[in-house]
Amino acid sequence: MTSTLPAPVVQAELLTQTLSEPTIDEPTIDELWAERGWKPPRRRVDRMIRTHPVPPVGSPSTTRQAEILNTAVIAAPTGHEGILRGRDRLSRTPAAHDELTAYKKGLVDSVNSVICGDVGSGKTSDMKMNFLARLAVLKGRRIVNIDKKEENGEGEFAAMTRAAGSEPVQLWPGSEGSTINLMDPILVGGQEDVGGQYSILRATTELLNDGHPLSPFEGKALRVARQAALRAAEGRGRVPVLEDVLKELGNVDDDAFSFLRGTARDQMHSAGATVRFMLERLPEEFPGLFDGETSEDVQLGQKVTTFDIHRLPDGPAVSIAMMLVQTWLIGMLRREDRLPTQMNIPEGWHLVGGPTGKVVRSNSKLQRGLGLAMCVDFHHPSDFPSDDPAIAFLREAQTIHLFRQSREDDAMACERIFGLRPGTGRALMTLETGTRYIKIGTRPEILVDNVRSEIEVKLTTTDSALTRGEGRG
Repeated sequence: MTSTLPAPVVQAELLTQTLSEPTIDEPTIDELWAERGWKPPRRRVDRMIRTHPVPPVGSPSTTRQAEILNTAVIAAPTGHEGILRGRDRLSRTPAAHDELTAYKKGLVDSVNSVICGDVGSGKTSDMKMNFLARLAVLKGRRIVNIDKKEENGEGEFAAMTRAAGSEPVQLWPGSEGSTINLMDPILVGGQEDVGGQYSILRATTELLNDGHPLSPFEGKALRVARQAALRAAEGRGRVPVLEDVLKELGNVDDDAFSFLRGTARDQMHSAGATVRFMLERLPEEFPGLFDGETSEDVQLGQKVTTFDIHRLPDGPAVSIAMMLVQTWLIGMLRREDRLPTQMNIPEGWHLVGGPTGKVVRSNSKLQRGLGLAMCVDFHHPSDFPSDDPAIAFLREAQTIHLFRQSREDDAMACERIFGLRPGTGRALMTLETGTRYIKIGTRPEILVDNVRSEIEVKLTTTDSALTRGEGRG
């Protein structure tokens, strides 16, 4: 009789029997092919790795970090149109730029330039080379320089001015120098509301008063005196001069003051006398410089015109002379053919800062229509207050040349004012002489090395008394 076991017992016996049987390995693909007489070849790399182990080389990296391993040709940061400004440090290609050309192509909205850096960093050599020597060879260009520094007994631009066929205009006190009339009609230029005589007279008075603004009474006294001087000179059939204004200051018998009574009339007389005392400093301290008719030699040259002011002492006379020259130039450009003109101003903080800066800002509105471009040289941008007109001029210029700045506050001010990339301010503190950053319009700044020929070294050196004209470095 066959006994029937319960189902769970049968399943347990079957499982025990299965586990006790020997395991049969499944053949691999290589074994199956080997049975047919074919053996897959081993890769050479596998054999080398198995027989000659190679230690790991390099280190983990990322795609962005490894980009430098796949080097490519770097394009030139500037176009080929313009004046050679140097050699780009990164691409090792020539860097060319010209403000007027860049303006025509829409690369910049302002043709003004700024050169900023320490004394001895190469600023003046850059101005003499790129904004005078190389620019003078272009057809249809004119250059006007204000020469502030002395070299071999005369201004440092004198030799290059003579080479271009002109003699420097020597704005010096006394009988040796030329005169530029503070009341010259050409300073009005047909528009009395912009950069006119009153603005110049007011800025001059404030400079002579240590930069303090005029009071309402003093301003009114100066306006009335100017108008009376113009009427008196017209009646005599001659050009008005400073002496005509001085005679009218403090005179309260003019019809413009007829409504004043008592204390107000006395206060107006006192205000006019105060302005007169300040303006009398010009003929007393700088005789012959601003207190006569403009000399005949104060004319625009065919190619290069230079105003030599190196004999003027630092102070209001320098700022007044620069302001008059800039305003006189705008008046001349209105009258003559509007040839594209480059004006170079070393140590420009005398001009664009303080009271004269307001006149320059007003005149700058006329620059585009007159084809006038200005290049101004600065030393320490951190010295200017945030509301000074010089800061506005720096920010509006769209071609910037930045040389070495040894002071950290100046370097950081450059980075902030000109919108440089973070870290560029620190790099400014370690630049070599002649090397500078150039920023054109809204483009990132580029690092440019100075490139000069032997003849350019002799022409643009600013320390010939020490190097005998051979340059340095």
